[in-house]
Amino acid sequence: MIEIVGGGLIGLGCAWELQQRGIDVVVYERDLSRRTSASWAGAGMLGALAETFPDEVWRQRALASAAMYRGWVEALGGSVDFYEGGADADGHVDPRDLLRELSLRVPVKERVVSSLGELEGEQVVVCAGAWGLPGLPAVEPVKGYLLAWDGLPAGSLRGILRDGHTYILQRENGRVIAGSTEERISFDGSMDAQVISGLRERAEEVWPLLKTMPVTDCWFGYRPAAAGAVPVLRRLDERVVLAYGHYRNGILLAPWTARWVADEVQRQLGK
Repeated sequence: MIEIVGGGLIGLGCAWELQQRGIDVVVYERDLSRRTSASWAGAGMLGALAETFPDEVWRQRALASAAMYRGWVEALGGSVDFYEGGADADGHVDPRDLLRELSLRVPVKERVVSSLGELEGEQVVVCAGAWGLPGLPAVEPVKGYLLAWDGLPAGSLRGILRDGHTYILQRENGRVIAGSTEERISFDGSMDAQVISGLRERAEEVWPLLKTMPVTDCWFGYRPAAAGAVPVLRRLDERVVLAYGHYRNGILLAPWTARWVADEVQRQLGK
């Protein structure tokens, strides 16, 4: 049995990829609501073109992962809100759709794992996002807010409007989402009205139409930032693989990371 710590898109994606190869898995997720996870909270930009990456290797991995998304969505039955983008424009996906569909396909148990010593799997994959585990390379939670507007007709906005780190996109159901902010204040669960107001002002500058509409929802999540903004992706020892710290690009990098982890685990198992 392969044990995976963390039920965000990275962990679920790894589990799904391994399961498709005939390998038994179980995913442990600390909070099945995932309300403050980067996967649940994220807008779902597949920013292989617009985002910055720690080096050229990771940029190429991001481009490869974006190219894998159509296959992912089709394999999940087409019930995922997905806008593909193109050669000169990034796409986006609804990560909550992905979480729902992947959770239907792999075994997930609510469990808080506090240390590697608690686990007995033949192989263990750590995908714990911003929460991390003691004794492993550190990861810092970076709090980010998103806003939503409801009421615009579906199709009012295609693609992504963007100015710096402020971006706006629209779901298939018409909901408009804008982000983002970054605060390094640990796991602070309060709602900061000043930060929210600043994000709204920036979004309205990017798309003035939003000035005529009320904000209908606001939420936040914790991005996992590792040292130097470089994801922690490597084998720790013969039993443990690390795959976390994807910071702003975990949703984008989920398909590529899942394939890399599955290849690594399969190679170690000799299957």
